[in-house]
Amino acid sequence: MPAVTAELPLEDELTQGLERHFGLKAFRPGQREVIASVLSGRNTVVVMPTGAGKSLCYQLPALLLDGVTVVVSPLIALMQDQVDALTERGIRATFINSTLTDSERADRQRRLRAGEYKLVYVAPERFKSEAFVSALTDAGVALYAIDEAHCISQWGHDFRPDYALLGQVRKRLRPPRTVALTATATPEVQADITRVLLMKEPKVFVAGFDRPNLFLEVLPVSGDAEKRAACERLCETGSGVIYCSTRKQAEAIHEHLVDAGVHALLYHAGLDDDSRKKAQDDFMTAPGAVAVATNAFGMGIDKPDIRFVAHAGIPRAVEAYYQEIGRAGRDGQPARAVLLFNHADVFTQERLIQSNHPPETLFADVWGALRHSPTFDRGVTHLAHQVGASEFELSAVLKHLEREGLLSRSSRGEGRYGITLLEGAARHHPRSADAKALLASLTAAFPLGAKAQSELSILARRAGLDVDSTRHALTLLERAGAVTVQRPFAGRTIAVLRQEPWTALGVDLSRLREQERNQLLLLKRMTDYAYAKRCRRAFLLRYFGESVPFSQACGSCDVCAGPRLKVAAARSATAHGAAGARALPERYSNLAAEELKRWRRELAQDLGVPPFIIFNDATLYALAAALPTTRAEFLRVKGTGESRWERFGPLVTKVCLMARASGDAPQQVAAVGKKRRR
Repeated sequence: MPAVTAELPLEDELTQGLERHFGLKAFRPGQREVIASVLSGRNTVVVMPTGAGKSLCYQLPALLLDGVTVVVSPLIALMQDQVDALTERGIRATFINSTLTDSERADRQRRLRAGEYKLVYVAPERFKSEAFVSALTDAGVALYAIDEAHCISQWGHDFRPDYALLGQVRKRLRPPRTVALTATATPEVQADITRVLLMKEPKVFVAGFDRPNLFLEVLPVSGDAEKRAACERLCETGSGVIYCSTRKQAEAIHEHLVDAGVHALLYHAGLDDDSRKKAQDDFMTAPGAVAVATNAFGMGIDKPDIRFVAHAGIPRAVEAYYQEIGRAGRDGQPARAVLLFNHADVFTQERLIQSNHPPETLFADVWGALRHSPTFDRGVTHLAHQVGASEFELSAVLKHLEREGLLSRSSRGEGRYGITLLEGAARHHPRSADAKALLASLTAAFPLGAKAQSELSILARRAGLDVDSTRHALTLLERAGAVTVQRPFAGRTIAVLRQEPWTALGVDLSRLREQERNQLLLLKRMTDYAYAKRCRRAFLLRYFGESVPFSQACGSCDVCAGPRLKVAAARSATAHGAAGARALPERYSNLAAEELKRWRRELAQDLGVPPFIIFNDATLYALAAALPTTRAEFLRVKGTGESRWERFGPLVTKVCLMARASGDAPQQVAAVGKKRRR
């Protein structure tokens, strides 16, 4: 944190405002300096870890300034929590986002224009609404605050395209001061935040990353059995959070811990709202509770006595990892951050990144399938099967095409209902008041026996009901035989907005390729942390821009103080070489395999990494079997991807061309098994 030598401005007003509005006697380290910078009119960038009190750095200035503070946040649930907490303190705050009805949004914008709010929370896409921007302009923006500001940067671990437009929003609003806040930002990300927000020489505060009470450890594990055993051992230390890469993994670990008698709770985005809320409430109130969750869990969690945070799969970036382990030990007592590391998880993350940045050939295939159907309403599963892709890859393509303005997607279940009033409708007398009101409006509007079409919102308005009540009443009438109902497609329909072939659209995918390279690099840095041979604490502090020598032992990590967590190795059939042999192709080119292994070994030595990070054996032998000579052939081999094509493709295809030219016949896999055992 930069030293502040001059006497801070508004000293008394800051202290009084802190106590009056928030009931606090003292600032946390760094908060006073940041708030003074904001109030002085200086554009400010704040990098403080989770739990350091970033929110106060814009909330208190908002109450001391004339005008409204607009807070940009990507998380709708967190907006609701913050507004609720402020409202309980008598602070005039609201949010405007997609969860509101049109009338609710209009009412809040009217009140915003009238100056009734001090803080307004919005998602970045809200600035696309002219009505909202006009209301902000009329209200007079005193402070423009961007929370989770790392989303601005393509170097950030959670880049969001809508955040990239916030600089132009700032240029239009011309606020007298701007503050950008994030829990994790490398110097690269800080520079991006400054550039995108068009801030000239902002004051930058970076501090609070050193957590000496947090013991950092990486435990190598051979597979899921050892991960489960390690999690069970950690649960003996008290309350904790176990982060999993997938819902399936979370469910498996949760089941194991429950069977072992641990008070474990499951949390992931696939659960309904009530189940997630119950799990979160139980975790917060039960002293020894353990949450087994995906990264959907954690925002707004401030439980001081979390004794450990474990990761059962490698996160995609150091920033995400640090933010998640920062939830442990907030009471200042010893806590642990353990990464259960298996390099196979790195390959899984690489495949997820590559699937989220599909090749151009898939874009062309999807566009070809859609442009011949004016409105595609058979669902993403059908479309994915039609183009031979996973639903994950297809979703990435659709999101990109939607951002490019080439297609539009309806809301889920949106569309017109087909309704036919049956002959017995006039004699039907529903018991439900809602069904009675809906039937009266239907008989007044539609003739008997003829099929009519209408949207649910229109039916609701005519009957004087809300949409959910109308949907339920319609079901009751259908069951009673008063009407027949043809419902719209339950998913999201897709409509193409242009009819040209893919090659004529001129879509530039270079930015997508750059994002893929950046995300793979961030994953590489996280992998470097897992393989670190020197102090892990120093690794993290230097990563976030703090100058710390590697020379002295910290005593707070396994490298400096030795490992604390030990788990007996799990033995299973899949842990032995037979499993690897089954993964190899039946036939392969011996010449290509040997040459690729030699090249891989030499490159690994130059880069200072294990050879399997470049290509694992399964991928190497698959290349030796397929002998690809073009980009398309290379990408069809499992375990390759665009980034590997760009880095290694030309050399690999050169080796394969040589093998083809020499007439090297593929050998049976048994031969390679003997060769590898020598």
